[in-house]
Amino acid sequence: MSKKEEKINNLQTEFNRIQEENKDLDVSKYLAKKEDLPDLGEIQIYDYDSDLEESQNQANDVMESLVNLYLGDNPNIAHHDYVVRKMKEDAQVYADTIFLQRMTRKNLLTQMRQVDNGDTSARMHEVINQSFSQMRDNIKFSQTQKTELEKFYKEMRRDLGLNEMSETMEQKNIENKTEDTKEEGKILDSRSLNNMIDDIIKNKKD
Repeated sequence: MSKKEEKINNLQTEFNRIQEENKDLDVSKYLAKKEDLPDLGEIQIYDYDSDLEESQNQANDVMESLVNLYLGDNPNIAHHDYVVRKMKEDAQVYADTIFLQRMTRKNLLTQMRQVDNGDTSARMHEVINQSFSQMRDNIKFSQTQKTELEKFYKEMRRDLGLNEMSETMEQKNIENKTEDTKEEGKILDSRSLNNMIDDIIKNKKD
């Protein structure tokens, strides 16, 4: 008999001996009971796809309103291919930022629930403090990113001369309203008034 076969036989013999000696053993005595386990709460499967979609929709709304704010008074520019593509790219980047914030918050809440369930080790508190720091950094980055986007479209408006164009149109509107007001509030002299009365009387006779 080879050494390999001998080793296999020995293991089989030992396994049979252990089974024979413990055939009356009640394994249930050594299993943890439900009441002995910590309350882990309801297990939920997180819907990451839904969170991604909501983040994208939120970013799209923000970017559309931003472009409309700075370029909405000139539809030709607001709907230009470059502006539309730029807006979509900016929305995607901003959506990723929103999603990152959500995931950091989710991670922090999970860690805090672990502490509530009894994991009060120094390491866990260190991890939570790191998550707080990460959340602060994410919020700061999000605000900085939004400010940079606003700055970009504001400068685009200025570079394209839309500010001057808007001021010119506004000035024309003011001038037109002034002329209309002057016409409506024009004071008639006695001759003009007599002519108007004569015209009215004449029209009545006719």
